[in-house]
Order: sequence, then C-alpha cells, then structure tokens
Amino acid sequence: MITAGRLLIGFVLLYAIVAAGVSIVFLRKIENDARYTQEQQLPLVLSQNRNAIKVERLASLARSIYLAKDRELERQLQLQTHVLAQSFTLDENDQLAKGVQKVSSHVKQIVALRDQVRKMDAGDTSPDPAVRAELERQALETYQSAMRVTDELGQSIVSDAAVLAYGMSGDIQRTAKMIQVAWIIILTLPVLIAVGAIYVVARHIIRPINSAIEGLRSIDRHEKRRLRLRRPLFRELSTINEAIEAYGHVSLDLLRTNSILQALSEEDGLTTLANRRSFEKRIGEEFAKATQNDTDLAILMVDLDHFKSINDHYGHQMGDTCLKMTANVLRSIGAERDCHAARYGGEEFSLVFPDCDLQSAIAEAEKIRLSISSLIITSSYDETIRITASVGVATIKSGRFETAAQLLENADRALYLAKHSGRNIVKSLPLPGRADLKPLTA
Repeated sequence: MITAGRLLIGFVLLYAIVAAGVSIVFLRKIENDARYTQEQQLPLVLSQNRNAIKVERLASLARSIYLAKDRELERQLQLQTHVLAQSFTLDENDQLAKGVQKVSSHVKQIVALRDQVRKMDAGDTSPDPAVRAELERQALETYQSAMRVTDELGQSIVSDAAVLAYGMSGDIQRTAKMIQVAWIIILTLPVLIAVGAIYVVARHIIRPINSAIEGLRSIDRHEKRRLRLRRPLFRELSTINEAIEAYGHVSLDLLRTNSILQALSEEDGLTTLANRRSFEKRIGEEFAKATQNDTDLAILMVDLDHFKSINDHYGHQMGDTCLKMTANVLRSIGAERDCHAARYGGEEFSLVFPDCDLQSAIAEAEKIRLSISSLIITSSYDETIRITASVGVATIKSGRFETAAQLLENADRALYLAKHSGRNIVKSLPLPGRADLKPLTA
C-alpha cells in the first residue's frame, strides 16, 4: 500500500509537472503567436487597408481630373494627386510606389493634353478638328490606362490583405485545436483533478477559444457587424481575442471598401445613374422573372435629340449639364414608380419597368418626354437651351421575345423609328410575328 501510495503520489506529481509543463508551453505559444500577430501581422493588414483607401482616392482624383473642364480645378486636383502619390513612397512596397507614380505621370499627361486643347481653342485660327480629336483620344487612353493601373493596385492590395488575414486565422485555429487536444488528454487521466479542472477549462479556456473560433467563422461568412467577444480570464487568450476583433474590424472595412468599389463599377460617373453593364444585368433578371411569372415587362430607350449640336454650339460642359438634368428627370420617375434607370451610352438612356403593359409604358414615356422638353437650361452666356428626346418603347407581351436582348433590340428599333419620324416623339412597334399589333405613337 505504501509503495502503491508512493507510486500513486509520484505519478500524480509527475502528471502535475508534465501537465504544468505542457500548459506552460502552449500558453507561451499562444502569447508568442498573439504578440507576433499584434506586432507584425496586424500593422501589415492595417497598412494594406490604408493603402486600399488611398488607391481608391487616387483613382477618384484621376477620374475627377479627366472629367474636369476647368483649368484651375485640374491644377488643384493634380496637386492633390501629387501629394497623395508622395505618401506612398513611405511604404516599403516598390511595386505599389511605382504603380502610383505611373498613375501620377498619367494624370500629368492628361493635364498637359488638356492644356494643348485649350491653347488650340484660344488661338486666332479655328483649331484643326482632327488634331483636337487626336488630343482628346490620347487623353482618354491615358485616363483609361491610369484606371487600369489603379484597378490592378487595388486588386493587389486586397489580395495581399486577404493572404495575411487568412494566415492569421489559420494560425489561431491551429493553436486552438492543439490546446483542445492537449487538455482532452490531460482531463482523461485523474478523476479527482478532472473534477476541478473541468470547470476551469470549460469556463476560462474552452469557452473563450470556441468564442474566438466562432468569431473567425463569422468573419469568414462576411457578416456585416462589428465583432464583440467575451473578455476571457487569461491575458494570453484576451490578447488573441483582441487580435481577432481587430482582424474582424479590418475585414469589415475591407468588405465595405469592396462594396464601394463594386457600386462604383456599376454606376455612371457623370449622371450617377446605373451604367450599361448594370442595366443589362438588371434587364436579364427582370426578363427571367417576368417570363417565369407570366407578367409584362417594359423597356424604354430615351435619346436626346440633336445632342451633338448642343456640344458643338455650347461646349461639352453644357452638354454634360443637359445629361445630368435628364438623369434627374429619370431619377424622379424612378422615385414615383418601381423602375430601374440607367445611362446606356452617350446621350442615350434606358429604363426597365417591371409588371408594366404597353399602354402604361407609353404613358410613362410620354411623361418623360414632356418633362425633358420642359427643362430650362441656361448657358454661361445666359442663353436658354431647350432639349427634346425621342423615346422607343417595347414590352414582352407586344411581341414574341425569347431573350432580353430581343426585347431591348425591339425598343431600340422603336427609338430608331421615333428618330426618323420627326423626333420628340414616343414610338413602339411589334416584333415580327404579331400581325395583330401595329406601330403605336403616344
């Protein structure tokens, strides 16, 4: 008994020493991993997030410079671009710094090309249209090149941040699993030790670890909420939780940044309406829904009449003003009725009206036409500009359409008919195969 007791006591002591040693090793590993995450990885993730925001700002400045028509505004924006580009030189990322400097160079080239155009316009002799067009084309190509560079930089930053974030997640999860396995082994041996240890492990170690794992899973699921974890008793686990919370905040900021970039990619920069890509996606969805539910769907194609003459006579800045005011008219229509308005290209706009028959669509088109024709636009020389629009209308049940593209084509043909019928008019025509329908005019 004495020998057995001594062996038991020796085993318990040895077990306690081994268990304590294993615990210390794992806790030190947690502390070291947490410290490494806090001191090394988190600053990198935060730096990537700041760079992503700055690249987005750089792209916005480049876009503003290209769209700006005022020389003083261009100079101010160019100065802001230069200052922003210089801030990237503080980072130890040569590729990022070179890309930003390339964008800055493109911006400088755009401003230089615009100065050449202004000098031509200000000359005594009328400028050569071919030379002017070539300068505008070079400015457009330079702007597109700058946008491609910023897109590449943004994608590179997001990819780098994602790699760091997933690496942090993997390290923490691996450490958590190792701790769980170690404590399971320890708790299966002595019953007396297990009684007291279960409470401590379950409440102050397992629960915080599971909370941390669930927090990581919620981050992986891209849940749009601020992560808040229960404060654990152990300082090491608290450090891990703080790291996870910081990672969650960074991940949420990156998700919001991506959402903003996604929204910008589907929005027309001048009118803030949806762009053509967004509209074609929406019409495909609405066409499938209308076909499935056997409901009608209307498409309106709106084109401003004689818009080129407005640009030629009053300048592109007034032309842009006309486009913006037209967009406001379409936006007000969308506020009154469920519809999706977009700038389809140039001076052409498009609208999709779910669950709308042909007569209702023509009525909406006529309302749009009258609203546009009643606009009063004053030029910089106090001249009154009047604009009109031609509208083409098509609905699913006005013909036999198998695809959204056919419906859109029918609306475009109706617009073509309106243009060749005197303009400032609403037209619709049936698809071939519907002899019972005739071209309709509002």
